[in-house]
Amino acid sequence: MPDVQHANLTGAELHEPKGVAGASVNTLYVANGSGSGTWQKVTATQIDATTVNNLNKVVLNVHHDNLSTTSSRFVVAPIAGTIIAIYSVIDSSIATADTVLSFEIGGVAVTNGNITITQSGSAAGDVDSSTPTGNNTVSAGQAIEVISNGGTTTSSAHANISIVIDVS
Repeated sequence: MPDVQHANLTGAELHEPKGVAGASVNTLYVANGSGSGTWQKVTATQIDATTVNNLNKVVLNVHHDNLSTTSSRFVVAPIAGTIIAIYSVIDSSIATADTVLSFEIGGVAVTNGNITITQSGSAAGDVDSSTPTGNNTVSAGQAIEVISNGGTTTSSAHANISIVIDVS
């Protein structure tokens, strides 16, 4: 058998990390920088609080290309979870009236999910948001509908919508 350096192992020659048989569920191997390490649960002391807060979140993005017509756009949830926040950003000002975006899952309105894009003083880059409180659970493969009420008369006004799903 030829002499193979450990660093050159591939495929079936590779093995699980040291200590995996005794590691607790939901732990990660944390290297100490000296060729060793321990199995640990990840906490805010090891990574910043923003990263901890964003674990187990999926963000879906959908583009609505004409806010001036009553119309729908759809996005598919690739994983089951709970919608915890919805954001919109417009790419130009809107005129005449506010535009309301509403959201439905399986034909049922997401409670407190509506976003009102205010016409008065609107400008490109304006961000609006909502925090859904009910009827906000999605299954993997389920469609989420984004509905514009067509309030504005600005046919060139578009919105990008981000839907945050907690999958924990």
